[in-house]
Amino acid sequence: MQVEQINSIFREIFSELINDGYKKSNVCGITLGGSNVPQFDSFMKGTDFGIKPLQRIIENQGFNFKIIISPKESPEITKFVEEVNVESLKEIKATMLKTLDNENSIRLASIPKTGVIAGVTNDIFEEIVK
Repeated sequence: MQVEQINSIFREIFSELINDGYKKSNVCGITLGGSNVPQFDSFMKGTDFGIKPLQRIIENQGFNFKIIISPKESPEITKFVEEVNVESLKEIKATMLKTLDNENSIRLASIPKTGVIAGVTNDIFEEIVK
């Protein structure tokens, strides 16, 4: 599967989620992180993600992101990789749906994960939920 195909599939998944009534900011939060709304908006308008954002999206859903290099004349490998990717992408969408339906997961996804602000935000959040 080529990077362009993966981008297209994710764009379709995100569009379906948003059209089904999930907030765009929540979809962005559980995939790229809440502070990446401009990158998410650009993606939805047609700009493809590179390897790093795709890796973040996939790993944020609990999956491994691996690159496979195979000979051009190897239909068995190509078919196997395609089947695994298609199945994994279905599972990733199901994982996204579970997360979007869980209010606590949405709240956690909107909190920055690194930096000084993240530390302060985590402390405040912990105090609030006590």
